[in-house]
Amino acid sequence: MQFLSPQFLFLIGLSVVPIALYLFRRKTRTFDVSTLVFFKTLALEHQESAWLRRLKKLISLILTLLMLILPVFVLSRLLPNQDDSENLRSIVILLDRSASMGVKNDSGESRLDEAKRRIRARLERVPEEVGVSLVAYDARPEVIQPRTLSRRELISRLDALRVQSIAARPEEGLETASLLAGLERPSAIWHASDRLFDDELSDSEWSFQELNVAMPEVSNPGIIGFQLRPAPLQHAVYEAYVQVALNEAAIEEATVRVEISVGGVPNQYRDVDLSPGDRVGLSFRVNGVSRQILKVELQSEFDRFLLDNEIVVPLPEVRPILAAWIRPDEMEDPYTRLALAAIQESGRFELLKGSPEAWPLSEEVDAIIFDGWLPEEWPQTIPAIVINPPASSGPIISKRLSSPIPFDEIRVGNAKHPLLYRISTGRIALTQTVLFETTNTLEPLWFAGDETILAAGEVKGQRLILMGFSPGLSERLPLTASFPLLIGNALLWCVEETSERVMPPVYASGDLVEVEGNSVNWLEARSAGLRNRKIPLNSDVLIMDRPGYWETDSGQKGASFLLSPSETNLSVKNSIANEMSFGEERTGTASLKSLLLVTLLIILFAEYWLLHRFAVY
Repeated sequence: MQFLSPQFLFLIGLSVVPIALYLFRRKTRTFDVSTLVFFKTLALEHQESAWLRRLKKLISLILTLLMLILPVFVLSRLLPNQDDSENLRSIVILLDRSASMGVKNDSGESRLDEAKRRIRARLERVPEEVGVSLVAYDARPEVIQPRTLSRRELISRLDALRVQSIAARPEEGLETASLLAGLERPSAIWHASDRLFDDELSDSEWSFQELNVAMPEVSNPGIIGFQLRPAPLQHAVYEAYVQVALNEAAIEEATVRVEISVGGVPNQYRDVDLSPGDRVGLSFRVNGVSRQILKVELQSEFDRFLLDNEIVVPLPEVRPILAAWIRPDEMEDPYTRLALAAIQESGRFELLKGSPEAWPLSEEVDAIIFDGWLPEEWPQTIPAIVINPPASSGPIISKRLSSPIPFDEIRVGNAKHPLLYRISTGRIALTQTVLFETTNTLEPLWFAGDETILAAGEVKGQRLILMGFSPGLSERLPLTASFPLLIGNALLWCVEETSERVMPPVYASGDLVEVEGNSVNWLEARSAGLRNRKIPLNSDVLIMDRPGYWETDSGQKGASFLLSPSETNLSVKNSIANEMSFGEERTGTASLKSLLLVTLLIILFAEYWLLHRFAVY
């Protein structure tokens, strides 16, 4: 047995009063009366012997002491020993408040609300001299309440916590909790979440206990990946890539519908069958104009988690990529000129043409194409596409072949590289004109025989593409659709990391983004539609803590959505692990309190029946 509030035990000292009254009662005195008629009318049960009267007085004393002691025990919160809390000096509550904690059960109680309720019940069994801290975490931990002995203050901070639309990183929260637990030993960490740590955690400085508030059964399909990009060489056409998944703990397969709408008008949809743990990628081609709202919605039956079901972004304004084409006029390749003219017609590119005498350029460009010529001083800050280089320069180590070598077919090194997007290589024939070396940072993409004929990569942060062939000398390349696509993909790939003109970035929840300006305008995606909120910027870092898209007053744009495989992959409660961890809250405190109060009522009735029934001793 233990007392959670032992400071009230001093009230037992009041029992001295009834004991003193019992020991030092006045002696019986004799009085003369005029008649005994009244006393003769007393009932026979009041005419008792002396030993019986003494026994009843002793019983009365005992019952009086019990009526005093039992309320003191209730105030002192007497309960049986159920855990080792009385041996602790501090407890750290580590509470998950990430997006998945908003999942509600049939009664409408979220995982966070259940965790709060069970923590409050658990705290009732902790002695008040044990200090308690509260740490909440999502992508980052936050110390909500440092060590305190005030349960009222702690419960107030606990009740104020709300679910954040951010993916969880529990390891960082555990690191913060372990630091607090190590300040005062012995201590314990209570981890309340809908998913357990994979490993058994223990330390010489603190013990670790889990409170699993996951659902017994849950099926959750959701969107875990999204990317939007302009379609190569096509005006007002975009390609949306959506990745959907079903949680591994789902009890059965699920059929979901991914629906695309543009400007509020349904555009297309796709039905997908998912097995537990499946991840499926889908591509959609979308027609629209800039600033139209693109909405991607996942629809499924029995889905309790809605934060991963919707993407809402505006179609961007795509500013043309400005490229410079440097080539000696006497060696101009008409096929390269035709390919560049074709991609200009799409409205996505603007081209400056110049001879080597125009180098260095007076105008800033996004990318540069060196065709049959290289500068002596290599530009290190501009992405470069090099076609048929005549010699070595800068990071390029190459040698022109005295006799070009034709190849009827080529081999592909990495068919999934963005440079080869939508390019069919089965009927391409090339004429190799250059041998070049590829370093560890350049990835071979095409091979002619045993030699690399196309490579791409980064050298000291500069994107670089090498083409060791001549389009004009090649038989089955320049007049095919693959060559303009190759040039267009090369320009897009060169500038996608160094310019935001291609597409505003889409961030996962919890990311930190460096921004400039005084305020940011958020268009938050809600179930009832978009909500516009203007938020002041108090620092140069913006946290992605809500779904929707945003724009700062300085013109910086972006979007933020959950896009978290770990949050979408909802787990279920492991009953065996849950019974062996955290010591599931029992009703010991409440039941013992009720027992004491019921006993007190029984004593009152017993004393009334034995001693006060006729109000005469």
